[in-house]
Amino acid sequence: MGAKLFSWPKVLFLLLMGTVSSCDMEQEIEVKLPVLPAQMVVECYLENGQPMRLALSESAGYFDQPQAVRVAGATVTITKNNEPPVMLRDTLWVDEANQKVYTHHNRRIVTAVPGDVFTLLITDLKGRRLTGKTTVLAPVPFDSIGYKFNDKPDQSKEAYLLVRWKDDGATKDFYRLLAHKKDSTGVDSQLDAELNDRLRNGMKITYTTTYWFEPNDTLTIKLFHVEEPYYNFISSVEDARRANGNPFAQPVTIKSTVAGGFGVFTHLNYQARQIILK
Repeated sequence: MGAKLFSWPKVLFLLLMGTVSSCDMEQEIEVKLPVLPAQMVVECYLENGQPMRLALSESAGYFDQPQAVRVAGATVTITKNNEPPVMLRDTLWVDEANQKVYTHHNRRIVTAVPGDVFTLLITDLKGRRLTGKTTVLAPVPFDSIGYKFNDKPDQSKEAYLLVRWKDDGATKDFYRLLAHKKDSTGVDSQLDAELNDRLRNGMKITYTTTYWFEPNDTLTIKLFHVEEPYYNFISSVEDARRANGNPFAQPVTIKSTVAGGFGVFTHLNYQARQIILK
């Protein structure tokens, strides 16, 4: 009785107008990206007991084909404290076990104690200069490592991993926790987490995974005590990985630990332990 009757000619007119106006909403926009000069890109991890080695390449344009462009004629040196600089030779070397390719290396074995400072200097024929600095941190020991299986049948049985360590309340600390199976490497980690002590300074830090591991898995667990610039680097890399292909994610800028280019230069100090899930 009180229902309102629609005027069909008016409704049809509105629908047609909406269709026409929506067609005008699609516009092609040409975005002109600035042409930036290529910069040096470095990846160098110093580790006690290992030789000095790094990968050096050049940055490329956004729409260029993905490829590693080597830097010709670069001079690369690493200096520990006030000792004479060690020169890394321009020699291609492939680490098949860890699926890495290095462009410069020196057989000098890295030996360092907490507090030592390493400095990286790279110059090339184009007049570019890249520098980096890293301070050796003390390794943080594990407090405990445990695991627990669920109550499902054997064919569905899985375990979660629990790792705990004590944080130093006198310092601002950052960590990276890795775990990989015996038949894999750090390239194929089962666990890769970055953590800090912002909310747990001076307390025991506990990290627990989901039910992920299987019976008889042999796991190597590594706890890295890392510097803040390297923590920011790996966090930004992970944020960029999650944002890749996501139209709703904010653009992410990789945070380098070096100046005058892109990349990372750091010393890695860690504790490692192997366990078998029985």
